[in-house]
Amino acid sequence: MSEILTKTDLQTLFKGCDALFGIEVSPNIPEATTITNACSKLVSVSQQIRQSVNNLGELSFSTFLLQSGATSFVSSVADTYTSIAAIAQELNTVTNANSGNLNTIFTVALTSMKAFTAVTIDERFAKWLILQNSTPDFSTILITLNEVIDFFQNTLQPGMLTFTSNRISQTTFYGTIPKQKVSTVAQKLTEMADYHETVVLPFINRLGSTFRLASDKLAMFLSNMDQAFQSVEGRMTSTYGRFIELSKNSRSAANEMQSSIQSSVQQFTRRMEEFNDLYVGGSATEYAKAATDMYNSYLTTLSEQTKVIETKLEQTRYTFSDNALASFGSALASGFRVMTQALLSTIQQATNRTRVSCSEQLFNNFINNFGNFVRNNFCECISGGEFDISTATNTQMTKVRDIQRDVAQYFNQLTSAVGGLSNSSPVSVRMQLDTFLTAFFSQSNNVTPTILQQLVNMATDLNVSYNLLVGRSRYCLTMDVAVAERLALNFSAAMAACMV
Repeated sequence: MSEILTKTDLQTLFKGCDALFGIEVSPNIPEATTITNACSKLVSVSQQIRQSVNNLGELSFSTFLLQSGATSFVSSVADTYTSIAAIAQELNTVTNANSGNLNTIFTVALTSMKAFTAVTIDERFAKWLILQNSTPDFSTILITLNEVIDFFQNTLQPGMLTFTSNRISQTTFYGTIPKQKVSTVAQKLTEMADYHETVVLPFINRLGSTFRLASDKLAMFLSNMDQAFQSVEGRMTSTYGRFIELSKNSRSAANEMQSSIQSSVQQFTRRMEEFNDLYVGGSATEYAKAATDMYNSYLTTLSEQTKVIETKLEQTRYTFSDNALASFGSALASGFRVMTQALLSTIQQATNRTRVSCSEQLFNNFINNFGNFVRNNFCECISGGEFDISTATNTQMTKVRDIQRDVAQYFNQLTSAVGGLSNSSPVSVRMQLDTFLTAFFSQSNNVTPTILQQLVNMATDLNVSYNLLVGRSRYCLTMDVAVAERLALNFSAAMAACMV
């Protein structure tokens, strides 16, 4: 019956009458009224049960056990009580029929009842019954319907076929159809209807509202976790971009004076090519080569260490992100694990309003506190004041600029020494230049390794600084995961206390 019947509709549909089971009996069989009233109540209660589950809307859970249980609860209860309402209507129709073929009048009702009783309660409800600590005795449905089937097949239908008229007396009816058997069936149907009204309907209402509560709390938790992840992801994205920017800035700083230094070297070597005199010209080729070799050693080491720095920044960039994601995942897993268990515990206690109310309050507190903690604290471990990722690179850039200035000044001494001298300059001046260049390149054997070592040390210091930064960040994240796990354990313990 798809439409919702009003009380007046039901009373009209199930009004008592003198006719029953295809004949007319006078005076009336009182058990017929009892059956009619029981069927009326069964239809009404079945409609309320179907409304209860159909009004729940979509239930969403993240575990197969809960999701399959919730989905089965809605579908199986609606289907079952649609069938029960239909059977009740068919029983009422047969009970109040004043005519019909006595060979077939019971066929529809019997077929529906047999089809219903062929499926066990476990087959219908198992997926959500296993989630409950206590449930109504649904077996009474099958027991009652099987008794009705037995009465119809073995007593009522054979007895009705013995009547020679479709109008008989009450005495004649009871003489063939024992009053006790009719009364027993009527009473069983009444008990079934009353049981559904007083026990099953309240149970379905409470379980449905608890499923709805559990689904809503899980949705709140996942929403809070999504917001927390968005915050962490935003910080990670910002930090990730900042590392890329630092890498570009570092390379730019390393090349700031490169053209100037290279120009000085090229200027010096060109000047050396101009000398062909006895004093400077005799060693000019060696001087030019020494300057070029010194420059190339510097440039090669600078390029290598710049690459080392870029690699370290890239490695740190990924490590920062990976550590944050892994830690966030661990915290989320802890929270999700206790949420899932708490949801199951709450659903299991659906019939206990005090425990469900207690768990609802705990859910609200945990979801808010856990979400706020994860969102705020995890962000601080990757971009807080103690985790400034720029400091080490800024220090390195200062060092590389200082080294470049030293190198530029060193090569500028060569170009300044040559100055405006030429082959036609006084001999004494050219002799003095030759002496200076000899001493300069002799000294460069000590200066060059020092400059190169400074470049290596610069990259090494940056590497150490970022290793320390990653270590502090990892420790911070580890501590936050520990706190998140403690929050989860405290929630679990409180929830367990709720259920006692």
